[in-house]
Amino acid sequence: MERRRQGRKLGAGEFLGDLALQSARVLLGDFNEWTRGLTTRLLRSHLKSADFRWRSYPGLLPVLHLDHIYYDPALTLQRIQVHRSRLSLLASDHLPLIGDFQLT
Repeated sequence: MERRRQGRKLGAGEFLGDLALQSARVLLGDFNEWTRGLTTRLLRSHLKSADFRWRSYPGLLPVLHLDHIYYDPALTLQRIQVHRSRLSLLASDHLPLIGDFQLT
């Protein structure tokens, strides 16, 4: 229920619907959606999705794809990767995603 509430809050004027935002937006992180649910559908209706199937959870032996990158159509995704290092394994139970973008 909390994810649905958060998804609706993102879709309201606070982020996706804010017409005053003039710069390109990037939203990324652990969305904890095992399937394409409400949050995925909502975000994809406003932003592009870095469609990749790189596994990032759990960090030690990643088998799940829970982390996502959504970005404004004004951006072009050049490269995406999952960063794996000793420090990243200490920092979180998810491996960090790295995306390189070009503003078009």
